[in-house]
Amino acid sequence: MTFASPARVLSLGLLGLAFSLTTGCSSALTENAEGSGTGEDESSAGSATAASSDGGTSGGSSDSGSASDSGEGTGGASGDGDSAGDSAGDSGGDTDGGEPIDPGQLTAGEWRDLDHWDFWLDLMGKVEWAKFQDTWRFFTTQRYAVVVESGGVQVNDAEVVLLAGQDPLWEARTDIRGRAELFAGMFGPPVDGPYTLSVNGAVIAEDVQPAAADPIILQIDAVEAPAQVLDLLFMIDTTGSMGDELNYLQAELADVIDEIRTLAGQDLKLRLSVNFYRDHGDDYLVREFPFTEDIDQALADLAAQNAGGGGDFPEAVTEGLDSAIAGHQWSDSAVSRIAFLVLDAPPHDDVADNIGTMNIRVQEAAAKGIRIVPVASSGVDKSTEFFLRFIDIATGGTYVFLTSDSGIGGAHIAPTIGEYQVEYLNDLLVRLISESVGAA
Repeated sequence: MTFASPARVLSLGLLGLAFSLTTGCSSALTENAEGSGTGEDESSAGSATAASSDGGTSGGSSDSGSASDSGEGTGGASGDGDSAGDSAGDSGGDTDGGEPIDPGQLTAGEWRDLDHWDFWLDLMGKVEWAKFQDTWRFFTTQRYAVVVESGGVQVNDAEVVLLAGQDPLWEARTDIRGRAELFAGMFGPPVDGPYTLSVNGAVIAEDVQPAAADPIILQIDAVEAPAQVLDLLFMIDTTGSMGDELNYLQAELADVIDEIRTLAGQDLKLRLSVNFYRDHGDDYLVREFPFTEDIDQALADLAAQNAGGGGDFPEAVTEGLDSAIAGHQWSDSAVSRIAFLVLDAPPHDDVADNIGTMNIRVQEAAAKGIRIVPVASSGVDKSTEFFLRFIDIATGGTYVFLTSDSGIGGAHIAPTIGEYQVEYLNDLLVRLISESVGAA
């Protein structure tokens, strides 16, 4: 099986190219030479919207905690709430009933904090960013990175548990590289050690210490390879504020799904689930579809959605995660399981135990080997950005964010990260999926 989705990158000389929303130009990408770690704001030349004025450095300007500071332009939804009307997104990639939208237009970046751990720890050492740990009740700094091997071969989908005595603290499954990420004190102070690590029910290492760049190597006896299955789930915010980008996202995700189906061929069984959520009081809270191998039907379900409802900034993210993780039948054995969470707003933090429920679902996702990959759209503020990074760290995922380079939709906040490469969103997601099954 061969996956090939090379990133198409523009030369730096094209940085000044103006992208046109009306013409749907899709031939441009650029490498972010400075990176948002320089403190310069992300911008889109020729775009009708301005980029975020929130600094992008690890010690950048402090965040006010409101969506209005996330750089929304006139073309995007206000952080104060969702639009009341529906977007004309029910034609499956059409805009206002016009011509179908071509994929390869939305631009995005990716940042995996697990691969830049010193950078992340530095952020968590600064009050302006560390405060979000208390907001969302995630404390990620006590990390135990593990690689499981058998006879010199990395073991995929092994069950790894970090224990304090007999009490399990965190469970995860290894990815295609044999890696698993475990944490002590994720939701509060760490339990007293010493800590041990077990693989597939057998204790392999005792008195282990935190590890990151140099993971703990665990050697086990030969085991059976996992089933050749790829589980892909999409949970998509369809509230009114997503209307500026939803049509385009539908086209991009449909292209990703179709390419993965083609490239997987007969080597992998592709199981797909597309799901949607809004908020309390809307036409629906969560519209869910079970995993299916009928890819055409899933694509039709994706194309049939539109944007509407909402009304305030937070949305039913917790309910969406609850459905995604606990309400679907994930494969017991699989090469890869990925849950893409596409959204532009945070969960409600003022509902009784809403955050606690969300945290439990994230912990369950890690134990099931489900890697959460957020796709942050226009309107995301700093608090939401860090929430999304917490949940991808906890599950071994990565953070994906739309950029303003395409000129589509509202402006996009400059993430607080280092240098990154701007890619077409569809290429980026295909690359991530391909890497997850060892085919990139």
